[in-house]
Amino acid sequence: MTRDTFIISALECTYTNGTIKTNLLDKGSKKFIDILNNDGDTVEFIFDISKTGFYKLSFDYSLPTENAVHRCLINDEFYGDLSFKQTEKFILLNTITSIKLEQGKNKVTLLRSWGHLNLRSLVVDETEAPAAFNPTFALTNPKASKESLELMNFFKKIHGKRILSGQHCNKSTCPDFEFIKRKTGKFPAILGFDLLSYSSAIDTKESSWDCIDEIANNRGSVEVALKYAKETNCIITFCWHWFSPLHGRDKSFYTENTTFDIEKALSPDSLEYMSMIKDMDMIADQLKLFKAANVPILFRPLHEAHGSWFWWGAKGPKPYIELYRLMYDRFTNLHQLNNLIWVWNATFEEYYPGDDVVDINSRDIYGPMKNYGPLTYDFYETALIPTPSKPMALGENGSIPNPNLIKESNTPWLWFMTWNNFLNNDYNELDKVIEFFNDPHVINLEDLDSYFPAKYI
Repeated sequence: MTRDTFIISALECTYTNGTIKTNLLDKGSKKFIDILNNDGDTVEFIFDISKTGFYKLSFDYSLPTENAVHRCLINDEFYGDLSFKQTEKFILLNTITSIKLEQGKNKVTLLRSWGHLNLRSLVVDETEAPAAFNPTFALTNPKASKESLELMNFFKKIHGKRILSGQHCNKSTCPDFEFIKRKTGKFPAILGFDLLSYSSAIDTKESSWDCIDEIANNRGSVEVALKYAKETNCIITFCWHWFSPLHGRDKSFYTENTTFDIEKALSPDSLEYMSMIKDMDMIADQLKLFKAANVPILFRPLHEAHGSWFWWGAKGPKPYIELYRLMYDRFTNLHQLNNLIWVWNATFEEYYPGDDVVDINSRDIYGPMKNYGPLTYDFYETALIPTPSKPMALGENGSIPNPNLIKESNTPWLWFMTWNNFLNNDYNELDKVIEFFNDPHVINLEDLDSYFPAKYI
């Protein structure tokens, strides 16, 4: 069977603020465009294909001086960020999975995120449909609680068929949950909370109004989460914006607001280590309340460590992995928190702490505003890191991915988790929120009884 392959020169595309230049290093076309240098810059390829099918996209580019990341939209839907590595010669960046394109006119857009790009062409190759994504749903803790095992079996049952709705709320009053219920008539299946105010060192120097307000509004989140878990059939997840145990000011979970050194803190004879362990044990005591109530927790600690903005990611992958494994060991073996399902959240392979300490894989994605694409490229970039693969969830999102596009694109996110205050018209239009929460592909709290009855005893 003949498969279509065609190359579209960058000289044929539509772009903003680009400069045509001449390539003197490589064979092939000598002309390329230096583009995506300014915020808001785009490059668009429009092309016709003769038949509906699956196609892989490749970008012929060079970047002599730096890496870059740009956002890829297909027919105006956001499919994820593409990472372009530094290269003096022109090479092909092959996207990680094939995408279904319909017969006729199609459009591929790159939207600047950071860096620039020397772009020579887009290559479109007809190929096979992506292989089925079949993760393992086994828990890493051999003493995992009955409820945790049941929850993972539930995830296995729905995987690839439906997606769980989720909403994060950093306030114990939970206005985001109430907004969803009032506007959509539904309630999220997964309720997200933050352990932020349960850190020991929240009384920081130079605390801003925003810092104090966030702490005050977060207080009581554990108690509220426990109440929801006992009175409804919801699923609970926690993250932890961990105020640095020492040397912090204002919101000291941010690297710029603390001199707390994670490398020093990993030395058992240091004051930093002792203060860090004290904080872990305080949080463990809070999580034991859920253990006593037979409530499993989707626990997503040390999130977004691949960035340098939080102190636990400030020194790169090695100390982060050591800290993650230390926390896993202490919570699992010392504190016997067998109700925790460990959700890893650091995006890139060099930050992966090991198959033996990760139950679910996740990624935080804030794409273009009011764009509800399936985030397929982001999904597979992170989902394929573990071997065998782990289930993949959206740890945080801005715009909610369209459930129909998730299904059509074979992008089996386990859940979405919209961040607090993002159900506004900037990221999510109200009509879309109503549509998505009422989509038959979405599992809400009201649906859990039929799927997962009598969760807690």
